[in-house]
Amino acid sequence: MRVGCILCAVGLIFGAYWLGQIQAGFDQFGSLARISQLHAQLRSLTLSKLRLGKKIAHDAELLRLNALAHEATLRRMGTVEGELLTLRERLDFYRGIVAPARVARNLRIQGLAIIRSGVGQFLFRLVLIATHTLLHPIQGKVELTVVGQVQGRHTVMSLRDLEPNSQDPLPFAFRSYEDLVGHLRLPADFKPAAVHIAILVSGHPRPVLSQTFDWPIFLS
Repeated sequence: MRVGCILCAVGLIFGAYWLGQIQAGFDQFGSLARISQLHAQLRSLTLSKLRLGKKIAHDAELLRLNALAHEATLRRMGTVEGELLTLRERLDFYRGIVAPARVARNLRIQGLAIIRSGVGQFLFRLVLIATHTLLHPIQGKVELTVVGQVQGRHTVMSLRDLEPNSQDPLPFAFRSYEDLVGHLRLPADFKPAAVHIAILVSGHPRPVLSQTFDWPIFLS
């Protein structure tokens, strides 16, 4: 009887408990199912987090490698640009050697004549020729200087010193020949010894042809 009474009491207690839960709107089985579902979602999200973490690490490594490759490329570009600049400078240097030589082969000083026209006054005539007729005119300037002595001292006088109104250097442009004529007015104390001709062609920084003529040869 006691056992029966106890069992009845326990049954009443549990019944009242379940009845209270039902009346309160609590669904234990539904809650357990929801908890199981949430655990499954949590496991899925954890796996996704791991996968994303690995992908982020992989992408970060790719970015690091790309940055290293980009830096190496920039260094290589700088090296190549430096080498290219050096090669260009060498090419310009060799062009500066070869081109004037090629121009000089096609250019000649045919003659220089100096004629006395008065006391201390002279007329000069300089003839330039091309050894081959050129398709395009060769252009440049002629530097004419007279070398001599003033009271025993070596002196070099330019064309502008000897004739202020003259063009100095003398410009020229021709395909076959050029005849340059001008005047020289020597100072009374200047004793000429030679005439130096230097020919500069456009595009070349140095004279492509130069020649020195003794002064007495051309006096008349």
